[in-house]
This record gives sequence, C-alpha cells and structure tokens, in this order.
Amino acid sequence: MTAKLQLRPTIVVLAALLALTSYCGSARAASANDTHAAADTAASDNMRLQVFLQRRFRLSAASDVEIGPPKASPIPGMSARIVKMHNDAGQEGTFVLYTDTAGKTAVLSDVEVGPATPGPLHGLWSRPLQPANQPPGSPAKSVLITDAPAKAILGTELDLTKDPWGRVNFSKLHLGDRATLGPDDAPVTIIEFGDLECPFCARAFNEIEAVVNTTHKGKVRLIFKHFPLGIHPWAMQAAIAAECVRRQNPKAFWPFVNDIYRDQGAINPQNLREHVTAYVGQLGLDQQVLNACIMAPGAEAQVVQDRDDGNAIGVNSTPTFLVNGIELVGLPSDKTFEYVVSSELKQHQAHR
Repeated sequence: MTAKLQLRPTIVVLAALLALTSYCGSARAASANDTHAAADTAASDNMRLQVFLQRRFRLSAASDVEIGPPKASPIPGMSARIVKMHNDAGQEGTFVLYTDTAGKTAVLSDVEVGPATPGPLHGLWSRPLQPANQPPGSPAKSVLITDAPAKAILGTELDLTKDPWGRVNFSKLHLGDRATLGPDDAPVTIIEFGDLECPFCARAFNEIEAVVNTTHKGKVRLIFKHFPLGIHPWAMQAAIAAECVRRQNPKAFWPFVNDIYRDQGAINPQNLREHVTAYVGQLGLDQQVLNACIMAPGAEAQVVQDRDDGNAIGVNSTPTFLVNGIELVGLPSDKTFEYVVSSELKQHQAHR
C-alpha cells in the first residue's frame, strides 16, 4: 500500500496561495502562431509552478510534481486542475490547484470544493468538500458553511514572487565560536542542530562529514549547534562535555562526538562520565581542565543558547539542517539534501 504523502508535519489541510506572474496579449484572431505561443506560455507557467512546488515541499526532482490540465471550477473566476506529488519514500498525494482567470493567483488544496447551495440557516451557503484523491462523484466528506457563495478557499498564503525555499533567517543565530568543518568562505553554509543521544544524528554524522570533506570538499562549511532534547536523559551533559572538549582543542570535537555516537547504545546517565573520561584520555586532553570547564557555567550557557536559537526558529526534531537557510529535517543521504546543496552551488556559480 502506498503511503499518503505528508508534505509538512502536522498539516491536516495542505493549501498554499501562490502568486503567479501575470501575462497579457492583444486581442486578435487566433492563428497557428497564437496557438503555439499560448502553448509555450502555458508550458512555461507550468514549469515555473512545478519548480516552485518542488522546492516548497522539498521534493528531489521536478518530475515528482505532475500538473494536470485546467478545468471549470465551481468557484467564480477560478479554474481548477489536479496536481499529484510524490517523494522518494513512496508517499504520494493528490491536490487541487485553483487558478484565477488572469493567472495571477492560485490555491493548492487537498480538498475539492463543490458548488454553493443555500445553507441550513437563512443567509448562509453550503459547499461540499471532497478529498482531492477521491474519484469523481464520490460523496462529500464534509461541508463548508460560508456567508457568501463566492468565499470558499481553504489555505495558508504563499507568494510565488518570493523564494520558494522559505529560507530561515539565521542572522540572529549565534554562530561564532562553534564547532565547524570546511572553509570559512565556502559558498554553502550548513547549520546542524544535533543531539548526541539521537540515533538519527549518529547515522547522519558520517554522512554530513562525507558531504563536507568528500562530496563537496571546499564548497561546504558545517556549523554544529547543540539541541539536546528533553526526552534524552544524558544528552545535555554530553553536549556540555563536547563543548568543553571543543574549548580545550577545537579539532578534538569531531572525534569526541564520533566516539559518543559510536557508543550511544552503551551509554547511560550513570556511566556517561566514564565514557567521557576514556575518550578524553584517548584524545590526549587534560582531564582536570575538562572537569573544571564542565563545573563552570560557561559551557552549559552556550549549549542552552544553541537550544534557544533552535527553538526560536521552530526546530523541534534532530537532526535539523539549514542549508543556506533552507530547512531540511532528516539524513544527508536523502536525495532532497543533495538536490538542495547542488542547487545552491549552481546558483552561486551562476552569479559569479
């Protein structure tokens, strides 16, 4: 069975108001040239919208978005067409794209709105709502009640004239004096919010190192920020220890974190200090200096600052990556991750 595509976590009704670039033409008799021009314009609009949706919903290929032909809509002044989206995990979803006659705005929804009829109370109107993935003629799943027959669009607003990636503004994040990999002047900066007790972070560790040190060597810089989750009993103490390791020797941070991730299954709150002591000895660090750092408030304050930064931009799971501000949740081995990094590198190259 194919899973239903969840384009954004916790969204029940997926909808997006998309401002489309308008176009105009002179009124004249149809000709072969006009027909070809109209087809070219439609194809161009479809491609632009296809790429926008691909980026907005973090799909790895433009072919993951299929846009059907327009049809008449019961909403005055708008046409409708079916949009199908799917991802590499085998999830898929079917949606309705409503577009106004001028081609300026559109609404992407997972429900198809039926024609308005007089409602149960005087002055109100009813519209049947049918899931977009249901066959034509299927019974409505719910009813929308409105105060006017022309008001019947569900959704949140997006603007196609803006960056479809929905980049996070990280100008206020604290990025100085953090663990980093890669050159400072790299065209792509990846900020990772990680939890040392998180199994997925452990899986991501080698993958992100490969991205920085091998796949895109010299072109990507990684900045690590701690985001210990409350559900992990020793994550906070491990983060403080890792920060103290970094303060004593920045290059030792990465092998220390690697040791933590490697031994995750054997670590618990009672033996964490033993593991830390062993790792510190293997790295040739000063144990007394490390202990003093752990007991002092500075390292913990920085870990808390990292976590507060994550909370401020809506991070709620680990690992979460910001690739030049583009939020990606999950493993770097995902095709979408490579697509985003490659896209940013191509954009940088095009502007040189």
